[in-house]
Amino acid sequence: MSFQHPEEIGYGHVIERYVTRKDSPHPRYLELNGYRFPRPGWRHSKRFTRRLLDDAATITDAELVALLGFEWRARLTVRM
Repeated sequence: MSFQHPEEIGYGHVIERYVTRKDSPHPRYLELNGYRFPRPGWRHSKRFTRRLLDDAATITDAELVALLGFEWRARLTVRM
């Protein structure tokens, strides 16, 4: 697996779409890292979870490879 920035391999859009996307006031990787999304009462939970599931269903293998070959935030987002 190459460890290159996704822009270097033609997948620059994946960082914004899957890692830093804001489904709430914070980037997605921070919400995943803080485990806020499954907590009852978090007002962004339904929207966050719906968008996460939608993205999980539509991400391509090539986009996954681009994210897994990048840095820790991208790998965290894909791993969850």
